[in-house]
Amino acid sequence: MLIISFGDVHMQPERANRIPEIRRADCIVVNGDLTIRGSRSDALSVVDALSELNGNVYAHIGNMDKAEVDVMFTEMGINLNGRGVLVGEVGLFGLGGSPPTPFNTPSEFSERELEATLRRAYEDVKEARIRILFSHPPPANTAVDRIRSGQHVGSSSVRRFLEETDCSACVCGHIHEAVGTDRVGPALVINPGMLPQGGYARLEWDGEKLSATLEQC
Repeated sequence: MLIISFGDVHMQPERANRIPEIRRADCIVVNGDLTIRGSRSDALSVVDALSELNGNVYAHIGNMDKAEVDVMFTEMGINLNGRGVLVGEVGLFGLGGSPPTPFNTPSEFSERELEATLRRAYEDVKEARIRILFSHPPPANTAVDRIRSGQHVGSSSVRRFLEETDCSACVCGHIHEAVGTDRVGPALVINPGMLPQGGYARLEWDGEKLSATLEQC
């Protein structure tokens, strides 16, 4: 089973065409920030463009996407924000939005709200053989949540959740400049950065082992 994931698309989905295996992947997971404070129609244009490459798309909002986009994804049956799905033996679940920022972006939530959403999503996949979290905000105090000043701005709720559960991997985003990998608890954490800059995560489950890698296209 092959899963391709990326986020921080910001209305520029074209780079996904360069991902070598995107058409044969079992699904694509878009990890937030499809738009820049955009509307339903803006987000839909991104999903439609990606659906031409692969018909199995899941998505959730980032902090730059409006609440109406979250509603639309639910109506479309592709939303992972606060939800989980089983793809074979693999449980995919998601957390959209972000903790508060200085920029007053459309979808910011308290750590308590983020934790409640995360726990609700996990309930859908907790019995899966393997679990992968797709979280727009990265876990706090890691290599993948630092802004240029060096300050850590990730989510304490995401970090605590990964420390307390047995997720195999977490794909995150939000902090464009913090491309890289880290580990929290048993989970390998990957921040591929912005899709327009070519970053994506490749996750493959062979029935016994999960391979999760940071890739560039």
